[in-house]
Amino acid sequence: MTDISNTDPMKAWRDWFVKSERDWSEQLTSLMKDENVARLLGQEIHAGLYKQQMLAQSLAGPLAAMNVPTRDDLVAIGERIGRLEDAVARVEALVTRLAPLSAPRPARTRKAPADAPAPVKRRKAAR
Repeated sequence: MTDISNTDPMKAWRDWFVKSERDWSEQLTSLMKDENVARLLGQEIHAGLYKQQMLAQSLAGPLAAMNVPTRDDLVAIGERIGRLEDAVARVEALVTRLAPLSAPRPARTRKAPADAPAPVKRRKAAR
């Protein structure tokens, strides 16, 4: 009889999962080494891509008629926005780097500038 208090259900599940994953991986690897299976899988992938391309082409006209952007339009806009963000970041970095060089520096005197506000005199607190 086994002691239930010493068994860890998470460890048992983890061991089962690792073993199952290893077994599946070995089986699929051996299956993919078969030339016929690899060729058939390649044909299926090619057919799926062709169907996707045909669907995109057939929907392009109706989407354009409804003034709705296609996926390709949205991807192109996303890429343009990314390039614009990169350009803005470069300009911002340049401005940040050059800003201290162009800022006017105050004159090095011991007197306050003439247009500076007068200092506020503080009253001593009554005790």
